[in-house]
Amino acid sequence: MKKTCGRGVSLRITNNNKQCQMVKESRLCNIRPCKPGKKCLNVYREEKPHNFTISGCTSTNTYWPKYCGVCIDERCCIPYKSKTVEVDFQCPNRSGFSWQVMWINACFCNLSCKNPNDIFTDLEQYHVKGEVGN
Repeated sequence: MKKTCGRGVSLRITNNNKQCQMVKESRLCNIRPCKPGKKCLNVYREEKPHNFTISGCTSTNTYWPKYCGVCIDERCCIPYKSKTVEVDFQCPNRSGFSWQVMWINACFCNLSCKNPNDIFTDLEQYHVKGEVGN
């Protein structure tokens, strides 16, 4: 099921490391909470900082994340500038873990938005063109 709000996981494959090895990276993301009525602003925030929660575990620090709004036309409001931050979580059974989390710095309304949650949308152009052979 695809949705345009709430928590998700962002995946990418990169070779941006000292060994130039292909690695898969993942991070939690929440481009916008599931609340109606926000226009596409550079960023907007909740009223106060809060803890992140995942699977019953709570972040050890409070955060005041930034989110993208919703465009008032057919465009989609997507992150323009973001970074990855590491968030530590503590669970009720006293175990803990860390997760990489997307931190949004700025958003914009994208004119070429087909489906903002379809990671394969940009690959469609490769299926249209056939292989070139001699």
